[in-house]
Amino acid sequence: MSKPTYNDADIMLKFVQWGAALKIEKALNWIWSKNYIDDYSDFVKKYPPGSKQYGEVKKVCGWYETIGTLYKQKLFNEDLLFDWLATNVRWKRMENFVKGVRKEMDEQKMYQNFEAMAKAESKR
Repeated sequence: MSKPTYNDADIMLKFVQWGAALKIEKALNWIWSKNYIDDYSDFVKKYPPGSKQYGEVKKVCGWYETIGTLYKQKLFNEDLLFDWLATNVRWKRMENFVKGVRKEMDEQKMYQNFEAMAKAESKR
């Protein structure tokens, strides 16, 4: 891929600002805490849809899905993106949640760009 441009940096910084407004880092800290439950069935028993914790995970997944959509459309410089975010590590932590949501909603496309972006980073 080509060298990142100032426009690429601007896009990245806009996502940093949006993430700060959403308090993504706070949500990620909770996801990495001992309170996060990896098994989806157990997760929804303790944190059902509508709970703050369920919403925090969906918020992070949605943020990564948006970035993944830009990445898929080649609107985000790959080198800059993967230098900035540890997408594959975050995906692994939330993968069971996403797969549980997909099954529950019968929607296999849910968060597919987040997943594809994480897999692409893993191959680097």
